[in-house]
Amino acid sequence: MNISTDIYSLFVLLLAMFTLGATFLAAYTAANAIRLRNIRMSWKSGKLKGYPLFSTLFLGFTAFVAYAVYYYEINQFYTLLGCYSWMGVCWFLSSYFTNKSYITDHGIVKNINDPSQTIAWHQISDYVEKPASKGSEYVFIYHEPSERVTRTTLIRLELFVPDRNIHKFNKIIDLKIGKTMTPVADSSFDFKAFE
Repeated sequence: MNISTDIYSLFVLLLAMFTLGATFLAAYTAANAIRLRNIRMSWKSGKLKGYPLFSTLFLGFTAFVAYAVYYYEINQFYTLLGCYSWMGVCWFLSSYFTNKSYITDHGIVKNINDPSQTIAWHQISDYVEKPASKGSEYVFIYHEPSERVTRTTLIRLELFVPDRNIHKFNKIIDLKIGKTMTPVADSSFDFKAFE
């Protein structure tokens, strides 16, 4: 019984499981993105010029290591590096689609994998717009869909809209919910009071 061989086998097994998990997550996220219908607009909201920060850095690092392994012809690491590269691609794709905000004919999808961050236009009770650096921060107050009519739970959803998309986004807001309410902008109340 060689402990270093056992540890290496465990390492390869864990790497294979994480690679398989990343593949399933990327497939699930891509299926959710394909399933969206009537998308009016969307924008990237990652921290690295619109791209997700950690998955982009991981993918860049694996590309650098892959180049070094290929350049120095270290053949025994090709399989492991292939798993890391595939895991990086899957992580990047799932993070990219998850970080995009989608505005559809049916509502707002802030996170494609989280149904609690998806609201239909008819659920929105009120909203507030607050100017921010390089865009505007919108807070939407909406009703949780429930079967009980007597008690309603109000939930908030924060959405950052970049400057380049504000005009078109406001047009969609006016079309979908503007006839029943108007935004409160540039007011002096405590913005965090909606928590």
